[in-house]
Amino acid sequence: LLDCFVIPVVILLSWFFLLIRYKAVHFIGIVVCILGMGCMAGADVLVGRHQGAGENKLVGDLLVLGGATLYGISNVWEEYIIRTLSRVEFLGMIGLFGAFFSGIQLAIMEHKELLKVPWDWQIGLLYVGFSACMFGLYSFMPVVIKKTSATSVNLSLLTADLYSLFCGLFLFHYKVS
Repeated sequence: LLDCFVIPVVILLSWFFLLIRYKAVHFIGIVVCILGMGCMAGADVLVGRHQGAGENKLVGDLLVLGGATLYGISNVWEEYIIRTLSRVEFLGMIGLFGAFFSGIQLAIMEHKELLKVPWDWQIGLLYVGFSACMFGLYSFMPVVIKKTSATSVNLSLLTADLYSLFCGLFLFHYKVS
């Protein structure tokens, strides 16, 4: 749901604020994304899957759409900053403000859960690995955005789901049931 909705948000914001012009085929892609999003949301309601303790799936879906909208806004804003200022300045500011705001969010929302973690070297290594992956993603994303656009970055992230499906089916021999 998140991936499907980010694409139309990024395309529309790029159209209005970055003055990027798309062709009819791009807008057909938006419609396909929105139809896919509707199918995923409708599947939750029709099938009645009860994954987790969620009671109100509509509220959850609306929160995801809000998060996707904010993520799309941040990606278009990132493209604007990278194209008008510099990649180095962007990375410095995202590192500074990202650490500050993430630290505040951690202190407010997750401090109790963080204290419950049974810390050992394996869990520490997982945190370091996750941090290294996120560092790589956010370090290379401005390079890709500068060479292409925020739209193509989000389309690439959307195709990662397809690649993980193929890896699961063909490499790990998962069964579809």
